[in-house]
Amino acid sequence: MTKVTSRPRTLVLVMRRGLSTSPDHVQTMLDLDIRTHLLTVDTEPWANDPRFASVRRLPHDSDQRDFVKAAVETARERGASAVVTFIEPDIEIVEEANAELGLDWAIPESARICRDKHRQRVFLAEHDIPSVWFHPVTDIESAVEAATAHGLPLMVKPTRAAASDCVELVGDADRLRASLKVIQGYIESGRNFYFSGAPESWAVLEEYLPGEEITLDGVVLDGQFILGGVHNKKHSTGPHFEEDLYTLPFKTPEREDEVAGIAASITRALGVRHGLFNAEMRQDAQGRYRVVEFSIRVSGGHVYRHIKDVYAIDFVRMFLRAACGESVEDILAQENQKQPPRMTVCAKVVYRNGRVVRNSVGEAMHSPYFRTYFPVAKPGTDVVSGEKGFDFTGLLSVWHPWQPGQDPAVVHDVARSLAEKLDVEVVDAGEAQGLTAQ
Repeated sequence: MTKVTSRPRTLVLVMRRGLSTSPDHVQTMLDLDIRTHLLTVDTEPWANDPRFASVRRLPHDSDQRDFVKAAVETARERGASAVVTFIEPDIEIVEEANAELGLDWAIPESARICRDKHRQRVFLAEHDIPSVWFHPVTDIESAVEAATAHGLPLMVKPTRAAASDCVELVGDADRLRASLKVIQGYIESGRNFYFSGAPESWAVLEEYLPGEEITLDGVVLDGQFILGGVHNKKHSTGPHFEEDLYTLPFKTPEREDEVAGIAASITRALGVRHGLFNAEMRQDAQGRYRVVEFSIRVSGGHVYRHIKDVYAIDFVRMFLRAACGESVEDILAQENQKQPPRMTVCAKVVYRNGRVVRNSVGEAMHSPYFRTYFPVAKPGTDVVSGEKGFDFTGLLSVWHPWQPGQDPAVVHDVARSLAEKLDVEVVDAGEAQGLTAQ
């Protein structure tokens, strides 16, 4: 039984975007009877959402400092224990707000490291954590010189982004110049709140890792890293890298302790006391796992739901209780620890190019393997994929019976099959204009 706290559980939730793909996280706050005070931008219609005790909407062009100030004001006015988020662009806001509130587990510097892929590489090298060769980009021609001297192909990434936006494996100088110009345009667009101005190092060149990629999620309580789960991801050789086919259980469980140990090394070096944590890792040519990126937040989409379904551990719930000021001893005694896997799951991303006409679950919902579907892009929205970008049109989750040693391809096939039964129609711009004219 959950211990009754001496005061109501109250938190401020900062989500400038991403609420539509975070219903599980918000539901957990509701299940814990947390009085959640939402801070978001003024473009989302959340004002009458009964999950929130209050909603404060700031203008879309509000900067990070505006949100820090609003978060601190709201926390003090509402008696909130802390400020939290579930998305990458807002971790700096949250850590700075918590520091201003006097929370001794707030670590703004760790958020600044996590938000910048160049700083991540420097951090990993300083702490002797498995990483790769890298070179910061401050201007295009210097980057071309460095890449030529090192040798191509190389990975090119913006220092602040997610979901593989503008990530490319480039094989020659001309393509490198073109890829870096795309990143410059991405920064200028201000898309998804990833960049707030252009830092000196606005992109990074990295050694390419040819092996399989995983995403790892867990929680840190009183400095102890607790593993939630490790997803296998779709293997891609580039040049672009779709986020797709996230699958549990981890297909090489004998290596779970190894990758969890790497994650624990990162959180210790960051000084994390309480917090969510995610790390992306990929194997090198010798099969060794090296860190691709990491952050003090949970993976987006269905990852949290899947880890609960497969392993019974609710690591987001554990963190939220700690953020409310509850005893870690009580949390560990009362919440499920990670259990042996009880099913297999897969997250299938729906990618399209064009304008969305329809986007709903369709006939897929009648399958026993259907878990849920997030129709991310509303009708009338323009979406892109592949070389043009990585907009999520939708996120499909499936589950399936599992036996030890079962090939992930089994649930991959189920996910691909159900994706064909979704009611998704996307047309090119010309067709969309014709439909509007009719």
